[in-house]
Amino acid sequence: MIVHLASEVAPFYKRGGLGDVVGALPKYLSERQQNVVISFFYENRMKGIDLETKKSIQISIQGIEYEFVYYHHHSEQIDYYFLNMSDRHIFSDQESGEGDKLLEDGEKPYQHNSSFFIYIYFAKAALKLIDTLKLLPEYLIFHDWHVCGCFGFRQLMENIRSERNYTTILLIHNYEYQGEILPDSLHLLTREAVEELSPVLEKYGTATLLSLGLKNADYVATVSDSYAKELEAGGLPHTGLKFLELIKRKKIYALPNGIDPLLWSPQNSPYLAHPYTQFSALEMKKKAKKELSEKLQFSPSDDPVILMMARLTEQKGITLLMNFWNDEETAMKNLQELLDQGVRLIVCGRPSGGTNGNVHKRFSLAAKRFPGRFCYLSEYNEELAHELLAASDAVLCPSLFEPCGLVQIYGMSFGAVPVVRAVGGLRDTVKSYQQNPSVSTGFYIEEFNHNSLCMAFKQLVQLYKLQPEEWNQLVKRAMNEDFSWEKIRAVYFQFFDQIAEELVVEQIEESL
Repeated sequence: MIVHLASEVAPFYKRGGLGDVVGALPKYLSERQQNVVISFFYENRMKGIDLETKKSIQISIQGIEYEFVYYHHHSEQIDYYFLNMSDRHIFSDQESGEGDKLLEDGEKPYQHNSSFFIYIYFAKAALKLIDTLKLLPEYLIFHDWHVCGCFGFRQLMENIRSERNYTTILLIHNYEYQGEILPDSLHLLTREAVEELSPVLEKYGTATLLSLGLKNADYVATVSDSYAKELEAGGLPHTGLKFLELIKRKKIYALPNGIDPLLWSPQNSPYLAHPYTQFSALEMKKKAKKELSEKLQFSPSDDPVILMMARLTEQKGITLLMNFWNDEETAMKNLQELLDQGVRLIVCGRPSGGTNGNVHKRFSLAAKRFPGRFCYLSEYNEELAHELLAASDAVLCPSLFEPCGLVQIYGMSFGAVPVVRAVGGLRDTVKSYQQNPSVSTGFYIEEFNHNSLCMAFKQLVQLYKLQPEEWNQLVKRAMNEDFSWEKIRAVYFQFFDQIAEELVVEQIEESL
């Protein structure tokens, strides 16, 4: 049995790529063994779950017994358990940060959370649930920092281990977010959790929930090979890289993300009025682009449509589009330089700073300044995402860093050529036209600056307009790439086999 712990799981509730991964991965791993997912229950925001199927468990917090309601849902061979952390005495439905609302700050998606102890006690409740239900995991997979509080409850983890020995795997989806633990709030935690945190606090003067996982997990992995190497090299713009010293095996493994072809493909999309395959993509994408151009009031043009769909943050590279901190005229000039390469640009995503922030204001101004050539959509949903991908000629991912990235993979599946920075998972998934045109699937932005982005747009436009047959071949190669979970799960199975072999070796060495 594999038990996944995560803060979100699609389609029930998702904020972004983490929810997509946790929503798909267990289904594909279930070929070899049973998979169970334990996640948060979000009041008024859950989809596709029977709210009548609920039970409860008792959790002791600071000597007081609290009742935690959980919901069970079974579908596609997976058992899902959703823990309701909304006890009316001390908890509330704030963990999600009102993620479905436009006011959410894309730069700080967790800034409105309750204190970190919400996550700590979710972890305690999740472990108690595993113990109560007598689940017998072979692997416990911790998806990112939100669930690393489990390592603060050693006794509960040992209780589970007494029934069945298991291996813990921390899967880092984005090292940028770590769950800071405030020293002046330690009194809110149990003595056991504080004791587990103390060595980290003493050594570094600070601690995070992620550091608990790094210190205690049997294995630490992340979601692309290049990002794993970048983390080990220590050159990423993350705080808390010092915590990587805590990793037991001194190695970060790579377990790459995939996509669910039953959802993220133009052939199987539940949202497209005109589904298509690589053989009909040329005709159907033209039709979709015409319909979208009319809807967005784009000017009639043969210029390619480029889509940037992401949280609109510095990590995602929005500063390459325009300098948000210069005066308005300078910022608009930056964007005009890009548009003047001969493109129409759509920017879609929740903005850093929310709707009152500078990012939202500048993109809104740009939409007024460049009607017919630039469109800004500050909301996101999957139906819209499919519509935009089907109608776009290219997707833009100019990230400062990128653990894996899914948009470039979605883009290739839909025949939208990726334009990416060669970092992290973007490097691993996109083959550069500039480096090898005959096998390429996209374009690289050579440097993290505005001029390099202009150059990439210029190269794309030249190929699109002057060499249409070669462009069509590029689109076909991109659509032929296979990033399905059916393929990617083999990496997981190889990793599990490696763990099993290492356990045998360790047991032999202990017996000598």
